[in-house]
Amino acid sequence: MMDYQIIFAVPDDELELRSILIESDMDIAGDIEDHVVIKQGNEILGGGMLAQTDDDVYHLLVFAVRQTEHSRGIGSRLLTAMVMEPWRYCLNGPGFDDGSYTVTTVAKGESARFYAKNGFVACAFSELAYPFDQQCDECPDVSECKPSAMKFMGCRIND
Repeated sequence: MMDYQIIFAVPDDELELRSILIESDMDIAGDIEDHVVIKQGNEILGGGMLAQTDDDVYHLLVFAVRQTEHSRGIGSRLLTAMVMEPWRYCLNGPGFDDGSYTVTTVAKGESARFYAKNGFVACAFSELAYPFDQQCDECPDVSECKPSAMKFMGCRIND
């Protein structure tokens, strides 16, 4: 079995990643080069994008795995890499030295179980950084989407 590679996306990855995100009712969030993808060979299996909102806070804007890869561990592999070292997978953040940090996201419907399985806990929307704390306020689909604010608490200790 071929190894997986988790890397920043390049312009040629945009159409393939966009199609994966659209399968989950999302889209590219900003520049393609700010997204991280998980590849097996030349095939993109999933991707996501983190933004650094404060010195020790990151927000997962989008995250999706190809539907044919659901329940195969690909999403957990990618998410774990991103939340265990968010400073590594956040292209334009100011960086992070050591200590505790938080990664937040908004899970749609059933995806909250996936995030919980991977170490996230439910939190209040007020715990999310602006504008993510308000992103569902005006949405007409909020009752169908059933969004959940979630957070992951981590700690980095430099040796």
